[in-house]
Amino acid sequence: MNGTIKNYPQRGGHAAGHVRDTFLSAVEAFSGWKPGEPEPNVEYEMGYETNLIPISRACTLVWNCTDCVPGGVFNKLKELGAKNRTYAACARAMYSWIRSVAGGDDETLAYWSER
Repeated sequence: MNGTIKNYPQRGGHAAGHVRDTFLSAVEAFSGWKPGEPEPNVEYEMGYETNLIPISRACTLVWNCTDCVPGGVFNKLKELGAKNRTYAACARAMYSWIRSVAGGDDETLAYWSER
């Protein structure tokens, strides 16, 4: 991967459409993630070049984004602890789950993939 992937926005606020779309793709990949599989990757465009990044990295792209996610996305992620409908809250909940549970708990991953 060429260059450095930056987190947007740096201090809260609006994130670019392609950045939000990357996170929404990550939520879809997360929903289909099965026990025993490696962490899924999603496409992220940077400098007119498409790169594959892990879904946990896609979460960090919207870490401070105060835009609202679609209702269906929030409904999926509130079970993981998302406190409100912002991209930031949903990304932090999903990231936390990936880091704390998916590192070896196939039973919990199986539960989530059935939803």
